[in-house]
Amino acid sequence: MRIIAGWPFRGPIRQGIGGPFGRDDDVLHRGVRPWPASYPRGVAADRPEPHPDEPDPPGGPLAAAFAGGRRQRLRPGTVLFSEGDASNRVVLLLSGRAKVSSFSEDGHETVLGYRGAGDVLGELAAIDGEEHLATVTVVEVGEALVLPAQRFLAALEGQPGLALVLLRSIVGRLRDADRKRAEFTALDVVGRVAHRLVELAERYGEPTDDGILIDLPISQRELAGWVGSSREAVNKALQQLERRGLIATERRHLVVLDLEALRGRAS
Repeated sequence: MRIIAGWPFRGPIRQGIGGPFGRDDDVLHRGVRPWPASYPRGVAADRPEPHPDEPDPPGGPLAAAFAGGRRQRLRPGTVLFSEGDASNRVVLLLSGRAKVSSFSEDGHETVLGYRGAGDVLGELAAIDGEEHLATVTVVEVGEALVLPAQRFLAALEGQPGLALVLLRSIVGRLRDADRKRAEFTALDVVGRVAHRLVELAERYGEPTDDGILIDLPISQRELAGWVGSSREAVNKALQQLERRGLIATERRHLVVLDLEALRGRAS
């Protein structure tokens, strides 16, 4: 079954029936706990059987570092890392996507971003030995290579090229964080929503006859946490963008009809 934007997670979560990017019901988290008790925590325990179509790890230093890693299948809802927990492993995504988020004391979620194939997760906590600063949750079926933290550190010490790869990734995230901070002061809610939709279309969009399909499971509340606003304000922003002919929303997906105009609204 094809997963498209707005399709809520499987499992114990109630399926929403709302507009673009799902309804309030699709929220993954309730209360202070950042995941339901029935959710699998940590990397999925079941190891998949070898499959001729399974994704290959990227080349270069990452391939060498994770050569001895354990291949694991990831299921939507699986929590790879939890905010405040200590680290004992590093994960390299081979396929699928994961959401990075932080939670306030009252359980409010702030989405920090999404990670996809080729991204390394948990490396900062492994390097400095401190607690994880965010929760990482799988949002799309995929596979990953899992490496114990000590083996990752040994690879980092023995492979200068690996350090450069990680440094470039960290610098990219810092630049992205700086851009987002600037958005909060320079853009209104509609502009911030437009900016996030442009980002999703460019990173995860699939060309169609009508435009660019955003192929990522995300609810309106998650999008609201990503742009620093309320779900109601995000809903109004999506409606405004649709009235202008920039996007088209249906029950379970969103299509960007005019990427350049949407990019202009985001600037």
